[in-house]
Amino acid sequence: MAGKNFQVVIPDYNYWKQNIKCQTGCPVHTDSRGYVRAIADGDYERAYWIARMPNPLASICGRICAAPCEAACRRKGIDAAVSIRALKRFVTGKYGVEVYQDKKEFALKFMRRFALEGTGISKIAGEVSKPVAIIGAGPAGLACAHELALMGYRPVVYEMEKTAGGMCAVGIPSYRLPREILQAEVDAIKALGVDIKLGVQVGRDIALRKLYDESAAVLLAAGAKKSRLLPVEGAQGQGVFGGLDFLRDVYTGKSVKAGPRVVVIGGGNVAYDVARTAVRQKGVESVSLVCLEDFGHMLADRLEVEEGEEEGIERFNSFGPHSINVDESGRARSVTFKKVISILDTEGKFNPRYDDADTMTLPADTVFFAVGQTYDLSFLENCGLPVGMTQRGMISIGKDAVSTTVPGLFAAGDLAYGPRLVIDAVASGKKAALAIHEYISGKRMALNEGETYCELSGGTEMHPPDYEKIGRRPVPSLPPEKRMRDVSSVIETGFTRDMAEEQGGRCLNCAVNTIFNGDRCILCGGCIDICPEYCLRLVSLEGLRGDELLAALYRNRYGKDAAGPGAAIIKDEERCIRCGLCAKRCPVDAITMERFSFKEVWTSE
Repeated sequence: MAGKNFQVVIPDYNYWKQNIKCQTGCPVHTDSRGYVRAIADGDYERAYWIARMPNPLASICGRICAAPCEAACRRKGIDAAVSIRALKRFVTGKYGVEVYQDKKEFALKFMRRFALEGTGISKIAGEVSKPVAIIGAGPAGLACAHELALMGYRPVVYEMEKTAGGMCAVGIPSYRLPREILQAEVDAIKALGVDIKLGVQVGRDIALRKLYDESAAVLLAAGAKKSRLLPVEGAQGQGVFGGLDFLRDVYTGKSVKAGPRVVVIGGGNVAYDVARTAVRQKGVESVSLVCLEDFGHMLADRLEVEEGEEEGIERFNSFGPHSINVDESGRARSVTFKKVISILDTEGKFNPRYDDADTMTLPADTVFFAVGQTYDLSFLENCGLPVGMTQRGMISIGKDAVSTTVPGLFAAGDLAYGPRLVIDAVASGKKAALAIHEYISGKRMALNEGETYCELSGGTEMHPPDYEKIGRRPVPSLPPEKRMRDVSSVIETGFTRDMAEEQGGRCLNCAVNTIFNGDRCILCGGCIDICPEYCLRLVSLEGLRGDELLAALYRNRYGKDAAGPGAAIIKDEERCIRCGLCAKRCPVDAITMERFSFKEVWTSE
């Protein structure tokens, strides 16, 4: 301890806010802790509305979200993250849009609650004589339309497909996302007053310039729905396809024919969607998946990899495609791969190197590329608008992440930043809605911190008994022989009520903080002795280093920057499990457990 300095932070608003990692880790700042704790308490309806308020696609995300909230979850540092995504799915099944026969009933109930509990954007619309045109009914376009409708605008969505949902409809397998769940979300958004025109392709059926002239604003939210092929020998051969094109054909009901031996090139979630959809096709005997990354660096979720193996998908890591070998008729017969030596160069840039002497050839009648996505921007050709483009052929986006070079023309989702998660697209669509409102109304929107408070939360009663010993359960699912019957057999069966409440009880309740009253503390060390995670320590003031706030506290007490005599209790926030034993043990009530809460509310400046 002698001579050791501890870097400390004096808690403030941002400190408490960032401490709720699941909420700040979510692109739309869903209070994941809030609905998880409500589920643990058996208050399912409250849990649903907490999840739904910031996320117009909550039921979809409960099924397919990649869950950045779980990646941020502090419980992950102890054993495993809380099953936040599966718990959302559980509660949407109880009170979500899918349980309403009449979606207008849901819309009215939601609008009433949103006016009281939402983010301050209810009925704030400016000029509404013209509609707001949205190109693309994917997650970004739907989210933007949802928010604009709440504001009081008249959003009209133009979708080239015969169904709304974007990649959720034509890319994500129905064994992960049942189409009735997707349609329920779309119908609920339409019930708010959103007009969705299907089978209308901008640039073919209606000109972009016409929409721009007749609308108060236009949002470009066409997703990255085209497959990217690699320039390898034989890539133009028969039987070689883009993975996204294959998924689109399957999930729009087109006739699909795959050979008995399928090879999928790629290692992300889309590659597994392709491989797992292919293995469910009639006539397919084997599916192999080959990717550049080693197993530890694969981009696909581990659950996708594990379930793929259960379904018979053979995986080959650290190999890259060299050539697709075709017969005299030009049809694919096999694929030759080279062993990967490294993927990144010395500067950390993507630049794979191969061992030319170490090759592998797999037989293949059908080859799918699932190595990336690209865009169809043909609707911008000769559109009559000076849309700025980047050197890479992308739409030039402003610093606000949604504006283009044309006033009143905005972009969201994949077009704004490249392919990301569904929840990222939702966040982008919501951001675009605010920007569109500012453009139409001329009023700048500001985020205030008014919805914050602390309250006494009690001691050990915050958690169920032995909550720190409860392990993460896998989400119950169908066995492989049942789920592989067809592409519509939903894999996950979901948590039961008892499972959900148990798993919700694993939450550490990170919004609850240990508050120390220095005027009462007698430095007895009882809190340190009883702490099961050894996250408290008593140190001399000379051993502390901090920021200007800490220096100011020194000056206020000692009249100088240097630390005065005395001691301080410091806490390792990452280790704390919010058990409350320190508060219970303190003989002078110098420690309390208080819950911090924040909600983002927008106001016009």
